[in-house]
Formats: sequence, C-alpha cells, structure tokens
Amino acid sequence: MKNSMIDTVLLTLIGLEYVGFGLIGLINPNAAAGLVGFTLNELISLSEIRANYSFFVLLGFMSLISLYRKSWQKVTYLIVALLCGSYVFGRIVSIALDGIPDTRTLWMVFAVDLAVFILSFCRYKDLSRA
Repeated sequence: MKNSMIDTVLLTLIGLEYVGFGLIGLINPNAAAGLVGFTLNELISLSEIRANYSFFVLLGFMSLISLYRKSWQKVTYLIVALLCGSYVFGRIVSIALDGIPDTRTLWMVFAVDLAVFILSFCRYKDLSRA
C-alpha cells in the first residue's frame, strides 16, 4: 500500500533531522553541545553525547526505512512521540525548577519537540485505529 502524503513528508523530515543531528553529535559532540549552548568538560561527557546521538541516527534511519516498510511506521511514530514527549516534559520540569534561560534556542527547540510530539502521537493513534 502506498504511503499517505503526511507520512511521506513527516517521516522524511523526521528521518533527515535525526540522521543529520545524530551524525553531528556522534562525530563531533562539542559541536552538538554548542548548538544548544553548553560545553563538555569531562571525557565521559563526550561518550554520553555520542551514546544519545547514536540513538538519533538509528531513529532517523528507522524513519526513512519505514517509508518503504509500512509495517514499521506505527512503532516509529510511537518511539518518536515518546522521545519528543519526554523532552517536552523534561524542559517543562527544568523551567519550573531552574527558571527560564535567556535564550531563544530553548523556545525554538521546545516548539519543535512539541510539534513533532503532537504530530507523531496523532499519526500513531491514527495508525492504531487502521
């Protein structure tokens, strides 16, 4: 069965975003940290960034593969929704506990995470009904 236009666009954008940013963090953790305004001070921090960003690479490839393996789409959307939803929750907790950082980066990243969460969760729900 052919993909809907929304799945084609959404999974392609998610795939490219996560492969791209994932490779940045996997190859150059300092550059990835710099994108969100912090520095890595310990050797173990490089490993932590690489470990997390390797998941992004795999999730990005999973999103792209699911364009051709429709049976993967539901679980891909679920994983993306869980990931982005946990980021939204964590950012809200951080704002509540730590205050609002004076950076536009937080709000941009928050908005993207929230949008991707909502879209992925809605697609997961739609595919669950089918």
